[in-house]
Amino acid sequence: MGETVLVTAAEYAKGQAIFQSQTEWTLLPAPADPDPLADAIRTHRARCVILGPEPYPDETIYAALAQAAGSGGAGHAASPARDAGTEDGAPIALIARFGVGCDGVHREHLRRHAIALANTPGVLDVSVAEHTVWLLGALARHVAPLHAGMLDGRWAPRTGTELHDKTLGLLGLGRIGRHVARICGLGLGMRVLAVGRSTPDELEVRLGMSMRTIRATLGLADYTTDPHAVLPAADAVSLHLPVSETTRGFLGAQRLAAMKPGALLVNTARGSLVDEPALYDALASGRLGGAALDVFTREPYQPAAPDKDLRTLPNVLLTPHVGSNTRECNARMAARCLDNVRAFLGHRLDQLARVV
Repeated sequence: MGETVLVTAAEYAKGQAIFQSQTEWTLLPAPADPDPLADAIRTHRARCVILGPEPYPDETIYAALAQAAGSGGAGHAASPARDAGTEDGAPIALIARFGVGCDGVHREHLRRHAIALANTPGVLDVSVAEHTVWLLGALARHVAPLHAGMLDGRWAPRTGTELHDKTLGLLGLGRIGRHVARICGLGLGMRVLAVGRSTPDELEVRLGMSMRTIRATLGLADYTTDPHAVLPAADAVSLHLPVSETTRGFLGAQRLAAMKPGALLVNTARGSLVDEPALYDALASGRLGGAALDVFTREPYQPAAPDKDLRTLPNVLLTPHVGSNTRECNARMAARCLDNVRAFLGHRLDQLARVV
């Protein structure tokens, strides 16, 4: 019997056709909850597991993976070469993330047990960027409340806002942010102001083109590293930053207060980038015109306080973290996960989309 690779059940269902088409290993769906997942890892002696976005702060699954790898994995006796690999820093097991966000995986546990962490960069850019734009348009034209009114038998038109010639502030200019810039700047005719962490010179080196070409290619009106140069001017702000110690709570009360009165906010990046109670206050007071959120500090969504439940506000549009959840993107993520497993088991770590 060869290797068994476990895939959390929701992700297995999303990529089922791709997962079932491969014949190199046995791929099995597994529970996402830590204790049953750890039991499945030990039962199948699985050295590789493909995980969804659930947080895994406890050591349970990491210890189980290390135990499975130490036993040699399914169908393999423990080998001196693998043990020696642990000593020289080579990983003995793999967590392959079905997606790009890895903030739910505990880095110290990974290092302690010599487990590699990989993700699927680049394959979800189009889906998340499109969802961002759909949310922005739905906010501007009040799609959700108008639809709800029609379902209730009410004919209650509301005046919307054109996005053409409006100013969009992009906080983050990575792959997804750049795709949103192209759609909104070149497609919708918006004035796009981008905020990035790289200096203009660094951005030119990273993208391999001059700033003039970057602006023309992405439809940017301007680029800066200072969010306060953009927030007061933007009719809409879209978040596209990764989560780190410096970006957690990036949009707090101070920066929310710096936004243009009546501005719209879209977040399809990570929930922890936004101070949700401060956002509630800004929306409830009418300081901001509306917010569309696909990601939350706690998922499934739980309000930070009973009196600050975003679901109770009429100017909020919420979706359950589905930005990358398209048929096309799921197929690409499943295939990239298999590439990561293949690279790990084939000892080709240079081909692994490795995070840790």
